[in-house]
Amino acid sequence: MPDQHTNSLLASQVIAVYKDRYLLEGDFKPLEAEVSGRFRYLAMGKADYPQIGDVVGYHLSGDDLAIIETIHNRKSVLERLDVGTIGERHILAANIDICFITLSLNLDYNIKKLRNYLSLTAGSQFETIILLTKKDLCPSADAFVAKTKAVSKHRILAVSAYDASNMEMLKSIIKDKTVVFIGNSGVGKSTLINQLLGEDRLLTNTIRIGDAQGRHTTVSRELIRLDNGGKVIDTPGIRIVSSYLVSETDFEDIFALSEGCRYRDCQHQREPGCRVQQAIQTGELDPGRYQQYLKAMKQCAYNLQRERERAMIQERTNSHRKA
Repeated sequence: MPDQHTNSLLASQVIAVYKDRYLLEGDFKPLEAEVSGRFRYLAMGKADYPQIGDVVGYHLSGDDLAIIETIHNRKSVLERLDVGTIGERHILAANIDICFITLSLNLDYNIKKLRNYLSLTAGSQFETIILLTKKDLCPSADAFVAKTKAVSKHRILAVSAYDASNMEMLKSIIKDKTVVFIGNSGVGKSTLINQLLGEDRLLTNTIRIGDAQGRHTTVSRELIRLDNGGKVIDTPGIRIVSSYLVSETDFEDIFALSEGCRYRDCQHQREPGCRVQQAIQTGELDPGRYQQYLKAMKQCAYNLQRERERAMIQERTNSHRKA
């Protein structure tokens, strides 16, 4: 949804999302909200609806339910290709300053998983930090840090949720910023956040939102405010990771190699003089990385076409309304 400024609307941040209901940050307690009928009419897809971290414009209905009319411009988004749909964007968090990619220093550690997560954050307008968790259970943390440095140039931190100095370091990084933790289930995201809070918030204090029939459901994503001004977003474990759009920064190693190809329009398949294929044969480029590149570029081309079609439909719809 485009940002629309209406002087009569109040503004607040979305701190939890569940289906068609939302929680907004209130002065004393969270405020339940839903989008207006006009908002639904204008929305083209899931990504046009409020997401956790969004700042929205709303007014109050007679029963103290907030009615969301607009979304303020997002300064940053963490998004992926939605699961179970064709070419749909799934926004995991909006308006974040830092994304922590978490991998545990045990059997969960996997370079392929790390590369997949890095594909979500590459080229984004926020900082990426790799957190290697459960350092207290690993006698060779330094070896894993070195292994990770070979894959990424981002900041890498090996931490234990039960090391007070580690937690103080994370608190200083998060101070006055909005951050999101992503990673597979079981890597210790919730444990880290509970330690930052000083309480078992994510285990015991689940948020419940009531629907129109009076039933209640538990929210799986929540924006939590720390006492130092920082805000933390926890996300459920991500099993399938696929970036929605791909830029040169996502595969800068392969794009750099392609500069040496004989033909400017080389597809890096069977063309003679292909520098990328040569790098695979010599072991300079990992074949798995190359396959990831091919798959991502194919998906990206499809998604770009869908975005162009969506833009054309939106333009025609706006023209009809003006008429």
